[in-house]
Amino acid sequence: MSRLLNLPSELLARTCSYVNHSSLKSLRQSCRFTSQLATDQLYRTVHLKPSETSQNGLQGILNNPSLRRLPRKIYIDTVDEDINYEEAEEQEWPQGWDDLVPQVKELPRLNAAVLCFDQGFTSDSTGSDFFSLELPQTSRFRFQAMHKFFSLLASLRHPIQDLGIRNLQVDNPRDPETLERMGKVLSGLLSLRLSITTETNEAAPEHDLEYPEIRKFFKELPSTWLSPAAPSLQHLSLCSREYYGFYPHLDLSNLFFPHLKTLSLGNFCFFHDSQIDWILKHADTLEEIYFDDCAVLYDFGMNEENVDACALRRDTLVRRTGRQKLYGSFDKRWHNIFDIFAEKLPKLRHFQIGRSMWYPDTPFEQERDIKVGLYHDRYMCCYDGYGPSPYIRGEDLENIGSIEDGERPSPRCDDEDRAALRRLLAKLGQSVQESFKDQYSERVVDLVQTR
Repeated sequence: MSRLLNLPSELLARTCSYVNHSSLKSLRQSCRFTSQLATDQLYRTVHLKPSETSQNGLQGILNNPSLRRLPRKIYIDTVDEDINYEEAEEQEWPQGWDDLVPQVKELPRLNAAVLCFDQGFTSDSTGSDFFSLELPQTSRFRFQAMHKFFSLLASLRHPIQDLGIRNLQVDNPRDPETLERMGKVLSGLLSLRLSITTETNEAAPEHDLEYPEIRKFFKELPSTWLSPAAPSLQHLSLCSREYYGFYPHLDLSNLFFPHLKTLSLGNFCFFHDSQIDWILKHADTLEEIYFDDCAVLYDFGMNEENVDACALRRDTLVRRTGRQKLYGSFDKRWHNIFDIFAEKLPKLRHFQIGRSMWYPDTPFEQERDIKVGLYHDRYMCCYDGYGPSPYIRGEDLENIGSIEDGERPSPRCDDEDRAALRRLLAKLGQSVQESFKDQYSERVVDLVQTR
């Protein structure tokens, strides 16, 4: 123990950050010095849930002058485990939160906050053409929670630097007061994480992307969530339950983050050179990139009625022989992208592409958990009208015998992708496990998922 205590306090504090919760509790009993280190780590992050036990725990911290100065981050988790989903009762703002949540501003060192919702989402405008479950966290509840959350953050003595929304619904607040407070909180942020949940049409999930809310949300995401934070933001994470980028369209081209160091994207689709160019715009600052289940969209075909909701103009798409859809394609492959990054991102020092755990919920704060590998679904096509999703692996089309005149099979470039990824990782001085069985029991050998 004496040798341990001779280490610099900063190193000891860093070491404590890797100790699990139960061990920290034991460490508090060891001696006065380690007790302070462990206590600081135990209360660095606090959680508020609807349960009475959770509320009492946070109230106890707020009432204790010694503990009140320790929390740096708070998770406000609205998911009520006592709600009966089968009876579809609408969730109400938890009893006791109206008094407790405003008191969070009494935590003097708080600089990070996360608001958590349930993954299930039902919009107010669902019509007769859509069948979806009636879920407890309605739009009304979510908008109320957003208003109270941003009202709290806007009232803090010192602005937070790190903001996260888990399971953000694809329906932005419309209340001017909420939007004003959101803008105040977003300006000056260093880190922003958004995991985005969408509505599901239980009877016909192939129509999920036809909801007006999802199209409107991604169109507004840059102006509502990203532009206010752009001047100061260093870390950006965007992860969606549905593939996005192409359909629904997310246009990042007019955004620039002059201090961006870390970019993390989940379920994002690359379909045009301009998206690669947008990343390269941040070459002077970008140090880390994480692609979680992201895909190169090598081919796509849209029905007439949905063309205007995708990312490309109608006049850039063409009809193919015997097909009614309008088609387009993208000729970049992952090995081209890896080589571009190696050549044109001089500050890049860490890169991960592959897959983290997407069950039971959309990944959140899991960038470092991505298992590096070249999975089959790194190449996808989008053929409007297919179910249960218009996003399909080309291999799946081949397996079910659905390759038709207008549709194209998946690229075959495992060797080229593997070699380019190895070159990029070697340049970064980054070593990874090349062969493993992942959390879904998929086997990856020499960086490539086995066929």
